[in-house]
Amino acid sequence: MMTNPLRQLALFGQSFWLDYLSRSLITSGELARLIEDDGLSGVTSNPTIFDKAIASTEEYDEEIGELAARGFSDEAIFEELAVHDVQKACDLLWLVYEASQGQDGFVSLELPPALADDTERTIAEARRLFAKIDRPNAMIKVPGTPAGIPAIEQLIADGVNVNVTLLFALDTYERVMEAYLRGIERRLAAGQAVDRIASVASFFVSRVDTAVDQRLDALLATVTDAEERARIESLKGKAAIANAKLAYQRFKRVFLQGERFARLRERGAQIQRILWASTSTKNPAYSDVMYVEHLIGPYTIQTMAPVTVEAYRDHGKPRANTVEEGLDEAERVLAALGQLGISYQEITQKLQREGVELFQASYESVLRRIAERRRSIITTSERLGSELARYGSDIERTIDALLAANTVERIWQRDASVWTDDTKRQRTISQRLGWLSIADEMRRHLQELESFQQEIRERRFTHLLLLGMGGSSLAPEVFQRVFGHDAEHPELQVLDTTNPDTIRRHRERLDPTRTLLLVSSKSGTTLETMSLAAYWFAELERELGDRAGQHLVVITDPGTPLEDWARSRQAWRIFLNPPDIGGRYSALSFFGLVPAAAIGLPLAALLDPVSAMAERLRRSTPENPGLWLGATLGTLAQLGRDKVTFVLEPAVAPLADWLEQLIAESTGKQATGLIPVVHEPHLAPEHYSNDRVFVTLDLALQPHTPTEALLKAIETLGHPVIRTRFWNLWELGAEMLRWEFAIAVAGKVLGIDPFDEPDVQASKDRTARLLAHYQQTGELVRPPAAFSEGSLSVGGTEASDLRSALTDLIGRIPPAGYLGLLAFIDPTPDTLELLHAIRQLLAERLRIPTILGIGPRYLHSTGQLFKGGPNTGAFIQLVSEPANDLPVPGQRYSFRTMFLAQAYGDYEALVSRGRPVLQISFRRDALEALEQLEQALVVTVH
Repeated sequence: MMTNPLRQLALFGQSFWLDYLSRSLITSGELARLIEDDGLSGVTSNPTIFDKAIASTEEYDEEIGELAARGFSDEAIFEELAVHDVQKACDLLWLVYEASQGQDGFVSLELPPALADDTERTIAEARRLFAKIDRPNAMIKVPGTPAGIPAIEQLIADGVNVNVTLLFALDTYERVMEAYLRGIERRLAAGQAVDRIASVASFFVSRVDTAVDQRLDALLATVTDAEERARIESLKGKAAIANAKLAYQRFKRVFLQGERFARLRERGAQIQRILWASTSTKNPAYSDVMYVEHLIGPYTIQTMAPVTVEAYRDHGKPRANTVEEGLDEAERVLAALGQLGISYQEITQKLQREGVELFQASYESVLRRIAERRRSIITTSERLGSELARYGSDIERTIDALLAANTVERIWQRDASVWTDDTKRQRTISQRLGWLSIADEMRRHLQELESFQQEIRERRFTHLLLLGMGGSSLAPEVFQRVFGHDAEHPELQVLDTTNPDTIRRHRERLDPTRTLLLVSSKSGTTLETMSLAAYWFAELERELGDRAGQHLVVITDPGTPLEDWARSRQAWRIFLNPPDIGGRYSALSFFGLVPAAAIGLPLAALLDPVSAMAERLRRSTPENPGLWLGATLGTLAQLGRDKVTFVLEPAVAPLADWLEQLIAESTGKQATGLIPVVHEPHLAPEHYSNDRVFVTLDLALQPHTPTEALLKAIETLGHPVIRTRFWNLWELGAEMLRWEFAIAVAGKVLGIDPFDEPDVQASKDRTARLLAHYQQTGELVRPPAAFSEGSLSVGGTEASDLRSALTDLIGRIPPAGYLGLLAFIDPTPDTLELLHAIRQLLAERLRIPTILGIGPRYLHSTGQLFKGGPNTGAFIQLVSEPANDLPVPGQRYSFRTMFLAQAYGDYEALVSRGRPVLQISFRRDALEALEQLEQALVVTVH
C-alpha cells in the first residue's frame, strides 16, 4: 500500500492540522478517522468555518431551540455551540496531546472579531473562554493586531494557550515572538510552570498571493513591453511563499539559534511553532497543493481545509525542508515587488484589517443564521420535557392565578405584600430581596474580584480553608466539587463543624504558612464560625506571628462584630456584602464569588448565564422558568407531593446540598413546606412512595444512562418528574438564581414567608442555656438515657432494649412521613459509608423518604424544616462523643463541650415540638457503634 502523504509530513517535523470543525465532523466519526488514518494532530476554527457548518446541517437545530427557550441571546447560543464542538474535538485529540507531551493535539477557537482593537477586553474574553472550554489542549485565537500583541503577552503569562492569527507582515511576526518570550519570562519570574503553555503563530499564505497578483494584473494592464510584462508575470504566485520562507528564517533565529530562548527552553518552555494558514490555492492556474509542498519544515504546522486535505492525500509529494529552499529567490521576489511600486507593508496591513473585517462579517452572518433558525424551530420547552402525570391542569390554574395577581412584576418591584399583609413583616422581607439584582451588583465588583484572584495566584497558597455555616459555606463547596480548582489556585476545604476530631484532622493536614483562612458569616455572630475563627487565627499567629492577618480574608455584612474582629487583626481583605440578601440567597454574592475567585474560577463565565436567566425571570408569562417551577412545586405539595426528591447526574449532584438548604429553610415553617430529599440511595422504582415529586438536572450533551433509565421507570409508574437541562456546567449560577426565584414563588403558593427562619433559634437558645449552665457549674446537662446496650446509650424512649426502641420509633412515623438520620459525628469516609448503608436499609425496607443530616451543619439547613415544617418526620439522632478536645479561645468551654451542647440542644428542641425522636449516643469507636445499629435495624425493620 502506498504511504499516505499526509502521514509523511510528520517524518519531516511538520504537524498536520485541519482548518475545519463542525458537529457532523465529530458525530460521523470522520474526525476520529482523520486522526487515526491520516495522522491529524490539531484543528482550527473561525467564524467563517462555523457559519458554513451551521448552514450545512440541521444537527444544531435542537440545541439552538433549547438554548433559545432558555433565554440565550444569539451571541450566547453561538458561543455554546462553538464551545461544545471545541470541547468534543479536544477530547478526541487528547491522546495526541498526551503522546506529544503537550506540544500537539490542540483545537483553536477564535475570539469575537470585534475585540481585535481592544487589548483589555481581548484579555478578559480569552481568559473566560479558555476557562469555559476547560481543556488543556484548547487554544484561543488572538489576532496579531497592535492591540492583540500586548494581550498575547499577558495571556501567555496567565497560562492561556494562544494561537496568534492573521499574521502577514514579518515585522508584526517579530513583535509576536517577542510577546511570547516576555509572557514566558514573566511566568517563570512568578515561579509558575511553563512546560504545558503552548502557542502557535499563524502566518496566512494564499491571501498574500491573491492581493499581490491583483496588483500585478493591474500593472500588466498598463505595460506593453514584452520583457517587462514577462518580468511582472514571473512574480505572480511567488510572494506568499517567499514571505512565509523569510518568516521561517526569523523563527529559526529566535527559537532554534537564539540564546534567550535556549535559556527558557532549559526551564521547560515550548517553542512557539509557526503555522501556515490559508493554504488552499485560490488561483486555479496554480497547483492545488502548492503552498503545502513548498512550506515543509521542522517545528511547523500545516493547516489544510478539507479540499486541500483530499488533494494532498491524493497526489501530494512531500520532501524534507522545502521551507529552506530558494531563500535568495524569496528575497529577490519581495525586492522586485518593491521596485515595481507594490508596497509590501501596505498590502500586509490591508490584509490584516480585511481579515478582521471578513471574520466580523462571518460572525454577523452566523448570528443572523442562528436568529433565523431559532425563529423556525419549534422548541421543546422545559415544561413539555417534564412528566407531570395528572397534575398539569392544577399547575396551570396556579400559574394563571399568580399571573392574574401580577406576582412576577411585584416580586421584581420588591413588593413584600406578595407574601404577607403584615406591614412589620413586609419591612423585613423588603430587606431580603437584594438577590434579585445580584448579577448586576457583582458585575460592578468584577474588576475587584479578578484583582483579588490574581493576587491569590501570585501568593501561591495551596489551600483555602473556609469557616462558615449554611449559606456562607454551601455554595462555595458546590463550586469546588463541581468545577474543581485551577492548578495555580488553592483547593477549597470547608470546615462547618465544631467536632474537635474533625478540626484536628484539618489542622494536621494543613500548613498554615500555605493556607488562606476565609471567615464567612452574614451576621458576624454565628457561634460556630466565630469560635472556629478564634481557634484558627490563633494557629496562624503561632506560625506566622504578626503576619497572620495577611492570611485572613473575611466576608460579612457591614457593621458586624466580625468586621470589627477582622479589622483588629489587620485582615488582608474584608468583603462587605450587600446587607439586603439573606444567607441562603447569597450564593451569587460575595459569599459565593469570593471563594470562587480564590479557587480560580472565571467569574464572567459564571455570571453571564445568570444575567440571561434574570431576563427570563422577568417575563410575566407561563414560560417564566422560575414562576413555572415554583408554581409546580407549591401545587404538588398542596396535593400531597411534598417530598422533593433529587435524582441528579453525578456531574451536578453537589448542587443538591445547596438546594436542600434553600428549600428546607425557606419553606419549612407554619406546619407546611417542601421536604427536600437529596443524595438518597436509588431504590427500585416500585419502592418510591406516592408523596414524592422527582427533580432531575441533567447535562443535555452528556447524558447519564443509569439516571435516565431510573427516571423513565419512575415516570412509567405515574410519579411527576421535573426535568431541567444544562447545556454546560457554567449554567450552574443561572440555575441557582432560578431556584431562588422559584422558592420565592412557592412560598407565595404555600402562604408562607420564604425569607425568615423562625424556628432555627429554638436549637440555638437551648444550646446557649446548656453552655451557660456549663460555664457556671462545670457540668454539661445530658438528656436522660433510658438504657444502654453494648456501646450505645439510648434516650427518648420508654423501651428497655434497642430493637424495641427502634420498633417504637418506626411505629410513630406519621402517614406520608419521612425518617431523618441526624448524625453528630466526625464525617470520615468510613462513617459516611456506614451512614449511607443504614439510610439505604431504612429506605428500602420502610419505603419512605429518608434524610441524612450531619450535625451541627444541618442546623443551618434542614433544622428549620424539622422543627417548623409539617409534623410528618421521625428522627434518630446519633451522637458520637469526640475522642479529642480543643480549646475555644476566650471561652470557658471547649469545642467538645460546644459540639455536645449543640446536639443536646437540638434534641430538646425537637422533643419540645412533639417530634418523634430517638437519641442514640456512643462514646467509643463510632464505626463499631454504627455497625451495632445497622445490625439491630437489619433484624428489626421488615
